[in-house]
Amino acid sequence: MSHHLFKDLSWPERVVFVALAFTVVSITLWWRLGIVAVCVLAGLSVIKMFYTRTFGNRSLTLSQRVCLWAMVAYWLLYALSALVSSNHTEGWFRTVVKLYFLIIPLLCLLADTSYLTRTRIKALFQVFTATLLVRFAVCLVISGFQLVQGVPAVEVRDWQDDPLGMHHNYLALYIDAAVVFLYGCIIYTPKEKRRRDWPLLFGALVVLAVYLFMSFSRSGIVTLILFFALALVHLTFFRKKYKVAMVIALVSLVFSAGLYFVEPSAFSRFEALAHWDENHVPDDRVIAWECGVKATEGHLMFGYGVGDCSAQLREKFEERGYRKAVDVGYNSHNQYIETVLETGIAGLVVLLFMLLAPLVIALSKGTRSFVAVMVVMVVVVMNIFEVMLNRQMGVQFIALVYCLLILGVGSRMPKRLSSV
Repeated sequence: MSHHLFKDLSWPERVVFVALAFTVVSITLWWRLGIVAVCVLAGLSVIKMFYTRTFGNRSLTLSQRVCLWAMVAYWLLYALSALVSSNHTEGWFRTVVKLYFLIIPLLCLLADTSYLTRTRIKALFQVFTATLLVRFAVCLVISGFQLVQGVPAVEVRDWQDDPLGMHHNYLALYIDAAVVFLYGCIIYTPKEKRRRDWPLLFGALVVLAVYLFMSFSRSGIVTLILFFALALVHLTFFRKKYKVAMVIALVSLVFSAGLYFVEPSAFSRFEALAHWDENHVPDDRVIAWECGVKATEGHLMFGYGVGDCSAQLREKFEERGYRKAVDVGYNSHNQYIETVLETGIAGLVVLLFMLLAPLVIALSKGTRSFVAVMVVMVVVVMNIFEVMLNRQMGVQFIALVYCLLILGVGSRMPKRLSSV
């Protein structure tokens, strides 16, 4: 496999591709390591440009360039907003966190990426999925040691911040994206390889689903359920793969029923959500949304600025009596509301264009890819429940994955990305 991936690559391309694979692994394992990996990738890419004397990526189509520049424009908007904010410290901090939307797209625009064929991009997603599986195994080992050391089982099972320290909603984003990728591998496996590959792919999918449920991320579970519903529609009405649809539906039902029987506490957060009217206690996230929407009043067009929006949101939390949010320093728990608070409707338009522009490529007749569409939709849906772009864990992953999707789906190469 590695020989196939490195075939026909020059040694500078091999070095940068290895650095890219290392970046995928690093981001998935630990965001601090991801910072180092992105810096190494950027440095090696610049060296490659000067060594090969190739400046400017001629292999990109117009639609790819538009999508990549949209990511750069999103970062530039934050830089401009930080300049006009009164709290420059917080403003520039938020801008620096989003720096990956400048660095990674610019690398794609300036460095020759023609060697990143769809096969190699698929291999990077395979590395990403395998790293998640390794991460899950390591977390199980850590939990086992905790049990041996006498940590109460209730605390050991609480993986809202998993044993390696990733917040459950960001982890759910990673897992849902990996599940979408595995789905693509399953439905596009050649007939002669299905008996060999399908058990492994289904097994990996089930393990990731268990990982998701153990993280207790409601937003991740809701997104996963939505994806499976769309996948069944896709298989039944578009791909005409009725047997595969039936198998996936059956496996999903058996898995859900078995999980509820073995670990009913995994559904406890949904049960609390279902009894709002009886308890008259709104969910924390709903209160955050409510306060966020109220805070936007009077500043819809351009927001408060990235440095000043937190103070305005905190004021609404205090008026609502939401002391927990004030003490902990909660945000609005919704990327779209947060964006309006920071940069107004103007910023929301830029954000939506950045997120949705790749769909135009993914839905185009020559490059149509359901898997690419669903990866984008996973990001779009998860942004409803969490401010995904205010932390390194979200920004690193989304910036890198979007660039890979743009390079892969919009490529002029004859092979379709349907295999990714």
